[in-house]
Amino acid sequence: MFDKSNLKYFTVWLISLFLSGLFKIIGYFNPDALIINNFLLLLLVFGPALLVTIILVFNKFSNS
Repeated sequence: MFDKSNLKYFTVWLISLFLSGLFKIIGYFNPDALIINNFLLLLLVFGPALLVTIILVFNKFSNS
């Protein structure tokens, strides 16, 4: 079902799902621990896209 070449993308996807679930559980039990500020909002929005971009660049340079 999955190629080995696409395994790293599914790994990133699973890690991001795990982290979002973890933050949801932490926020549910301790709502004061995760106060959203501008830096955290930027990190949550642009962090996964930056991670995928880094993986794509490394993949391009490793295949050259």
